[in-house]
Amino acid sequence: MNKQTTSFKIATNTVYQFIGKAGTMSITILATILITRLYGREAYGQFSLMQGWPALMFIIVDFGFNAIATRELSKDFSRVAKILGSILVIRILVSLFFIVLLAVLLTFFPYSATLKFGIRLSLFLILTQSLFTTANVVFQTKLRYDLSTYSLFAGYLVVLAAVAIFSYLRISVIWISFSYVIGGFVTFLTSLYFLNRIGVPIKLTYDRATAKYLFWQTLPLGIMFIFSQINFKDDEILLSILRLPQKYNLTNTESVAVYALPYKVFEVALVVPTFFMNAVYPVMVRHMTESSHKLKKTFLSSMKVLIFAGILSGLMGITLSKPAIDLLGGSEFMQSVIVLKILLGGLIFYYLTQPLSWLIVTLGKQVYLPYIYLSAAIFNFIANLVFIPRYSFYAAAIITHSSEVLILILLIAAARKAWKLNYA
Repeated sequence: MNKQTTSFKIATNTVYQFIGKAGTMSITILATILITRLYGREAYGQFSLMQGWPALMFIIVDFGFNAIATRELSKDFSRVAKILGSILVIRILVSLFFIVLLAVLLTFFPYSATLKFGIRLSLFLILTQSLFTTANVVFQTKLRYDLSTYSLFAGYLVVLAAVAIFSYLRISVIWISFSYVIGGFVTFLTSLYFLNRIGVPIKLTYDRATAKYLFWQTLPLGIMFIFSQINFKDDEILLSILRLPQKYNLTNTESVAVYALPYKVFEVALVVPTFFMNAVYPVMVRHMTESSHKLKKTFLSSMKVLIFAGILSGLMGITLSKPAIDLLGGSEFMQSVIVLKILLGGLIFYYLTQPLSWLIVTLGKQVYLPYIYLSAAIFNFIANLVFIPRYSFYAAAIITHSSEVLILILLIAAARKAWKLNYA
């Protein structure tokens, strides 16, 4: 694959992911506007918790299998049936386990019966997400994110129809949240159709040897993802249960809403390095097998692109924070403007940690990652426990960046060590 073709494939697949995200986020933005305008701040806080609880498990259920499977299939695609089938079986079982576990844990949280019911229904998002993520192994390896995008559109069109109908009828936000579960199953079924078309059908074929190999290879990544999710998602849960300062005159659920709205915008901004590195990663794997010079060149080029994108996105985000909150939430969410400026002001850190993480995985030194993200998760959790009761969502936003700076410093040290061990 020559340089021009490689660059074109990376650019094309990054664009396809952006198109998919733009379409799905447009529907999510519409749902957000409808909920904040028609149902109010309290209901949006409930909706955020219904979506946030299953989101805790999305990356955990992934457990790093996609990264390792993509690495293995980029080297030898003939193993696709065993690898894909084994991952699918594992993810279905793990998803069902976490759905039951979280449903039981909810019993001990100080939420209303209605909110608990809504969260329990939405927990099936864990299953739909894991199914679609498994199909994405092939789309990523083959650099066919166009098919992944078409699948997402199919599911989100169903979500759009359901959200429009439920909102018009003023049906509870519980069912607006559950519409994402319905759309998730449609997305997976559509992806199955495309996999069959390119000659890679998914079958529930569990191969013990393959599963064992994948598990041990992915274990460091899986542990990293667990700590990474704690780092990213514990603040919203803590905002919903900790005693908050009275000076903001908000309930816990309203505080979740004020934080969740800008955080949703922040998460959209984070797709830039994620999608870019999704396309670059298989290329890095191939270049590593060819020469250290090629790998280094690809990595440094990626860093330059993401540094520029991170600075530009941050400046644009800060400038557009108030109009974005006005559009999404209106006057009830004015406190969200400062939160959004804080979150978008630190985008550059996240744009740098992504390529460093994937370089370490490419070099086969993913064993370093759990220690890095464990350190950040401990810091993040303790800091949130101390400062959220004093400064609420403002503290949560600042602590999010502080944790990422710690991750960045540790990743740089780990990447330097991994490179020396591989190419000394």
